Amino acid sequence: MADTPLTPAPGAKAAQVCGILAIVLALTCVGFPIAIILGIVALVQHAKAKRLAKAQPDLYQPVPATGLVTGIVGLALSALMLPFLGLASAIAIPAFLQHRDRARELAVQANLEAARKQAELAVLDLQARAPGRMPSQDAIIRALATDPLILALRNPVTPTAPAFQHGTSGPLGTVMVYGDQAQEGGVTTWSIQFRAVLRRGGQDQTLEGAVITHT
Repeated sequence: MADTPLTPAPGAKAAQVCGILAIVLALTCVGFPIAIILGIVALVQHAKAKRLAKAQPDLYQPVPATGLVTGIVGLALSALMLPFLGLASAIAIPAFLQHRDRARELAVQANLEAARKQAELAVLDLQARAPGRMPSQDAIIRALATDPLILALRNPVTPTAPAFQHGTSGPLGTVMVYGDQAQEGGVTTWSIQFRAVLRRGGQDQTLEGAVITHT
């Protein structure tokens, strides 16, 4: 009667697969956390298979060292990749934050410019309705507050805050609007002022615009 062929011990194949995957993921840098886990699994599965093969040599094949070697190599590569990942993060994260801040600044600038243009239209509309009369600053601000285009704007910096608000100060990214007047050379100029505050690099940055209503 022929001898029964020996079968691979449970865990031997899993150790080899996990070890190889650990090496591949470790080399990709971004996959090194999973590589560490797979490397540990490879060692555990190899130890399990070796223990079973030693306990039942008439049933299981001798366990090759492939799972053990690849598991150790995967763990070692993961440890070696840690400094490179830290360096990549140190470069990529500030660049991402800078790009995000720039995108937010452009969005707020677009909101401010949209509000300024709508204010110019409101001034022209009031002048057409009442020729010879000075447009009221309050009327212009009220017109802006109910303008569908202004109401559709969104605050890209503070999503829970409005994109447009009456007043001189408000949340970051909100375009503030208020009436103003200035005197120079004996001439008084009335205007609608627009102001928005952003924060870049820990410092506040102010965006401003204005529409002269009359002098």
